[in-house]
Amino acid sequence: MVSMKKTLFIVLLFGFWSCKKEVLNYEINLSDENLFNTPLIVLMHGYGGNAYNFKKEIGENGEFDSQFSIIYLEAPFKIIPLMNKKIWYDFEISNGDTISNQEQINISTDKILKTIKRIIKENDIKSKNLYLGGYSQGGIMAYKIALGNPALFEGFIASSARLPVKYSIKDELTEYQNIKALIIHGKKDNVLDVKFARAGKNLLDKLGIQTQYLVKDNGHSLVPDFAMLIQNWIEDI
Repeated sequence: MVSMKKTLFIVLLFGFWSCKKEVLNYEINLSDENLFNTPLIVLMHGYGGNAYNFKKEIGENGEFDSQFSIIYLEAPFKIIPLMNKKIWYDFEISNGDTISNQEQINISTDKILKTIKRIIKENDIKSKNLYLGGYSQGGIMAYKIALGNPALFEGFIASSARLPVKYSIKDELTEYQNIKALIIHGKKDNVLDVKFARAGKNLLDKLGIQTQYLVKDNGHSLVPDFAMLIQNWIEDI
Protein backbone atom coordinates (compact mmCIF):
# COMPACT_ATOMS: atom_id res chain seq x y z
CA MET A 1 0.00 0.00 0.00
CA VAL A 2 2.83 2.39 0.88
CA SER A 3 4.61 1.55 -2.37
CA MET A 4 1.41 2.19 -4.34
CA LYS A 5 0.94 5.60 -2.70
CA LYS A 6 4.57 6.47 -3.40
CA THR A 7 4.18 5.52 -7.07
CA LEU A 8 1.00 7.59 -7.37
CA PHE A 9 2.74 10.58 -5.77
CA ILE A 10 5.63 10.32 -8.24
CA VAL A 11 3.22 10.09 -11.19
CA LEU A 12 1.26 13.15 -10.03
CA LEU A 13 4.45 15.08 -9.27
CA PHE A 14 5.91 14.30 -12.71
CA GLY A 15 2.66 15.30 -14.44
CA PHE A 16 2.55 18.56 -12.47
CA TRP A 17 6.22 19.29 -13.24
CA SER A 18 5.86 18.58 -16.97
CA CYS A 19 2.91 20.97 -17.24
CA LYS A 20 4.78 23.65 -15.29
CA LYS A 21 7.76 23.58 -17.65
CA GLU A 22 8.04 26.86 -19.49
CA VAL A 23 8.83 25.25 -22.83
CA LEU A 24 7.75 22.06 -24.57
CA ASN A 25 9.69 18.94 -25.46
CA TYR A 26 10.45 18.67 -29.15
CA GLU A 27 12.26 16.85 -31.96
CA ILE A 28 14.22 18.90 -34.47
CA ASN A 29 15.80 18.49 -37.90
CA LEU A 30 17.66 21.62 -38.96
CA SER A 31 18.72 22.31 -42.50
CA ASP A 32 22.40 22.94 -43.16
CA GLU A 33 21.22 25.99 -45.11
CA ASN A 34 20.69 28.41 -42.24
CA LEU A 35 19.52 31.28 -44.42
CA PHE A 36 16.87 33.99 -44.09
CA ASN A 37 14.71 32.23 -46.69
CA THR A 38 15.17 28.67 -45.38
CA PRO A 39 11.64 27.38 -44.60
CA LEU A 40 11.17 26.65 -40.89
CA ILE A 41 8.16 24.39 -40.32
CA VAL A 42 6.76 23.77 -36.82
CA LEU A 43 4.46 20.74 -36.63
CA MET A 44 2.13 19.53 -33.87
CA HIS A 45 0.82 16.00 -33.37
CA GLY A 46 -2.75 14.92 -32.72
CA TYR A 47 -4.60 13.78 -29.60
CA GLY A 48 -2.66 11.07 -27.74
CA GLY A 49 0.52 11.44 -29.80
CA ASN A 50 4.00 12.76 -29.07
CA ALA A 51 6.76 14.49 -30.98
CA TYR A 52 8.92 11.41 -31.57
CA ASN A 53 6.11 9.23 -32.93
CA PHE A 54 4.75 12.07 -35.07
CA LYS A 55 8.16 12.62 -36.64
CA LYS A 56 8.51 8.87 -37.20
CA GLU A 57 5.05 8.54 -38.77
CA ILE A 58 5.69 11.38 -41.19
CA GLY A 59 9.12 10.01 -42.07
CA GLU A 60 7.75 6.56 -42.88
CA ASN A 61 5.83 8.06 -45.80
CA GLY A 62 8.56 10.39 -47.08
CA GLU A 63 11.03 12.68 -45.34
CA PHE A 64 11.16 16.43 -45.77
CA ASP A 65 13.94 17.58 -48.10
CA SER A 66 17.14 18.72 -46.41
CA GLN A 67 16.61 22.39 -47.30
CA PHE A 68 13.65 22.49 -44.90
CA SER A 69 14.09 22.90 -41.13
CA ILE A 70 11.46 20.99 -39.16
CA ILE A 71 10.47 21.23 -35.50
CA TYR A 72 8.07 18.68 -34.00
CA LEU A 73 6.50 20.01 -30.81
CA GLU A 74 5.11 17.83 -28.03
CA ALA A 75 1.93 18.73 -26.17
CA PRO A 76 2.24 19.54 -22.43
CA PHE A 77 -0.62 17.45 -21.03
CA LYS A 78 -0.68 13.68 -20.49
CA ILE A 79 -3.82 11.58 -20.85
CA ILE A 80 -2.28 8.44 -19.31
CA PRO A 81 0.28 8.66 -16.43
CA LEU A 82 3.70 7.15 -17.20
CA MET A 83 2.78 6.77 -20.89
CA ASN A 84 3.96 9.26 -23.47
CA LYS A 85 0.50 10.00 -24.83
CA LYS A 86 0.06 13.76 -24.94
CA ILE A 87 -2.75 16.21 -25.65
CA TRP A 88 -2.88 19.93 -26.29
CA TYR A 89 -6.13 20.15 -24.37
CA ASP A 90 -8.93 17.99 -23.03
CA PHE A 91 -12.45 18.08 -24.45
CA GLU A 92 -15.81 16.39 -24.24
CA ILE A 93 -18.83 16.16 -26.49
CA SER A 94 -22.15 17.02 -24.86
CA ASN A 95 -25.43 16.93 -26.78
CA GLY A 96 -23.51 17.07 -30.02
CA ASP A 97 -21.46 20.12 -29.00
CA THR A 98 -17.72 20.07 -28.36
CA ILE A 99 -16.65 21.57 -25.04
CA SER A 100 -12.91 22.28 -24.95
CA ASN A 101 -10.76 23.05 -21.92
CA GLN A 102 -9.96 26.67 -22.70
CA GLU A 103 -7.49 27.02 -19.82
CA GLN A 104 -5.40 24.17 -21.25
CA ILE A 105 -5.67 25.67 -24.75
CA ASN A 106 -4.33 28.98 -23.44
CA ILE A 107 -1.48 27.22 -21.62
CA SER A 108 -0.58 25.22 -24.74
CA THR A 109 -0.72 28.35 -26.91
CA ASP A 110 1.64 30.20 -24.59
CA LYS A 111 4.08 27.28 -24.43
CA ILE A 112 4.05 26.79 -28.22
CA LEU A 113 4.97 30.41 -28.88
CA LYS A 114 7.61 30.47 -26.12
CA THR A 115 9.16 27.21 -27.33
CA ILE A 116 9.40 28.39 -30.94
CA LYS A 117 11.04 31.62 -29.81
CA ARG A 118 13.56 29.78 -27.60
CA ILE A 119 14.46 27.21 -30.26
CA ILE A 120 15.12 29.96 -32.80
CA LYS A 121 17.32 31.83 -30.33
CA GLU A 122 19.25 28.82 -29.01
CA ASN A 123 19.97 27.46 -32.50
CA ASP A 124 20.66 30.87 -34.04
CA ILE A 125 18.07 30.15 -36.73
CA LYS A 126 18.09 32.97 -39.28
CA SER A 127 14.95 31.95 -41.17
CA LYS A 128 12.19 34.52 -41.56
CA ASN A 129 9.94 31.98 -43.30
CA LEU A 130 8.08 30.43 -40.38
CA TYR A 131 5.21 27.99 -40.93
CA LEU A 132 2.97 26.46 -38.27
CA GLY A 133 1.01 23.27 -38.81
CA GLY A 134 -0.54 20.27 -37.23
CA TYR A 135 -2.60 17.14 -37.57
CA SER A 136 -6.03 16.73 -35.94
CA GLN A 137 -5.87 18.46 -32.52
CA GLY A 138 -2.48 19.88 -33.53
CA GLY A 139 -4.14 21.35 -36.61
CA ILE A 140 -6.82 22.94 -34.46
CA MET A 141 -4.06 24.60 -32.42
CA ALA A 142 -2.44 25.79 -35.67
CA TYR A 143 -5.73 27.44 -36.68
CA LYS A 144 -6.07 29.20 -33.33
CA ILE A 145 -2.51 30.48 -33.11
CA ALA A 146 -2.21 31.56 -36.75
CA LEU A 147 -5.56 33.38 -36.76
CA GLY A 148 -4.60 35.19 -33.57
CA ASN A 149 -1.01 35.95 -34.64
CA PRO A 150 -0.95 36.25 -38.46
CA ALA A 151 2.10 38.51 -38.50
CA LEU A 152 4.29 35.77 -37.01
CA PHE A 153 3.86 33.26 -39.83
CA GLU A 154 4.28 32.96 -43.57
CA GLY A 155 1.61 30.30 -43.53
CA PHE A 156 -0.11 27.51 -41.60
CA ILE A 157 -1.24 23.94 -42.22
CA ALA A 158 -4.40 22.27 -40.89
CA SER A 159 -4.52 18.53 -41.58
CA SER A 160 -7.63 16.53 -40.58
CA ALA A 161 -8.61 19.44 -38.35
CA ARG A 162 -11.39 21.93 -37.70
CA LEU A 163 -11.74 25.50 -36.55
CA PRO A 164 -11.34 25.83 -32.77
CA VAL A 165 -14.48 26.12 -30.67
CA LYS A 166 -13.21 29.57 -29.67
CA TYR A 167 -10.81 31.72 -31.68
CA SER A 168 -10.11 35.39 -32.24
CA ILE A 169 -10.06 37.38 -35.47
CA LYS A 170 -8.17 40.62 -35.98
CA ASP A 171 -10.29 43.74 -36.43
CA GLU A 172 -8.22 44.80 -39.42
CA LEU A 173 -8.47 42.10 -42.09
CA THR A 174 -5.45 43.59 -43.83
CA GLU A 175 -3.41 41.80 -41.15
CA TYR A 176 -4.17 38.53 -42.98
CA GLN A 177 -3.04 39.68 -46.41
CA ASN A 178 0.42 38.09 -46.19
CA ILE A 179 -0.35 34.76 -44.53
CA LYS A 180 -1.17 31.64 -46.56
CA ALA A 181 -2.94 28.41 -45.58
CA LEU A 182 -2.98 24.75 -46.53
CA ILE A 183 -5.97 22.59 -45.59
CA ILE A 184 -5.68 18.81 -46.02
CA HIS A 185 -8.61 16.54 -45.18
CA GLY A 186 -9.78 13.00 -45.85
CA LYS A 187 -13.15 12.60 -47.53
CA LYS A 188 -13.66 9.38 -45.50
CA ASP A 189 -12.87 11.06 -42.16
CA ASN A 190 -15.42 9.74 -39.63
CA VAL A 191 -13.90 11.62 -36.68
CA LEU A 192 -13.97 15.13 -38.12
CA ASP A 193 -16.26 15.19 -41.14
CA VAL A 194 -15.03 16.96 -44.24
CA LYS A 195 -17.66 19.64 -43.56
CA PHE A 196 -15.27 20.99 -40.91
CA ALA A 197 -12.59 21.46 -43.57
CA ARG A 198 -15.08 23.34 -45.77
CA ALA A 199 -16.04 25.57 -42.83
CA GLY A 200 -12.38 26.42 -42.30
CA LYS A 201 -11.91 27.19 -45.99
CA ASN A 202 -14.99 29.43 -46.00
CA LEU A 203 -13.69 31.47 -43.07
CA LEU A 204 -10.22 31.85 -44.58
CA ASP A 205 -11.78 33.00 -47.87
CA LYS A 206 -13.73 35.68 -45.99
CA LEU A 207 -10.51 36.83 -44.31
CA GLY A 208 -8.77 37.05 -47.69
CA ILE A 209 -6.27 34.31 -46.85
CA GLN A 210 -4.92 32.54 -49.92
CA THR A 211 -5.73 28.88 -49.22
CA GLN A 212 -4.90 25.61 -50.93
CA TYR A 213 -7.68 23.14 -50.14
CA LEU A 214 -6.99 19.43 -50.64
CA VAL A 215 -9.47 16.62 -50.05
CA LYS A 216 -7.77 13.23 -50.23
CA ASP A 217 -9.07 9.64 -50.36
CA ASN A 218 -8.35 8.74 -46.73
CA GLY A 219 -9.96 8.76 -43.31
CA HIS A 220 -8.84 10.49 -40.11
CA SER A 221 -5.15 9.95 -40.69
CA LEU A 222 -2.07 11.59 -42.13
CA VAL A 223 -2.03 11.41 -45.90
CA PRO A 224 0.88 9.30 -47.19
CA ASP A 225 2.46 12.24 -49.03
CA PHE A 226 2.05 14.70 -46.13
CA ALA A 227 5.61 16.06 -46.28
CA MET A 228 5.59 16.35 -50.08
CA LEU A 229 2.28 18.22 -50.09
CA ILE A 230 3.63 20.77 -47.62
CA GLN A 231 6.89 21.18 -49.53
CA ASN A 232 5.11 21.68 -52.84
CA TRP A 233 2.72 24.19 -51.28
CA ILE A 234 5.57 26.23 -49.78
CA GLU A 235 7.50 26.20 -53.05
CA ASP A 236 4.41 27.40 -54.97
CA ILE A 237 3.42 30.34 -52.76
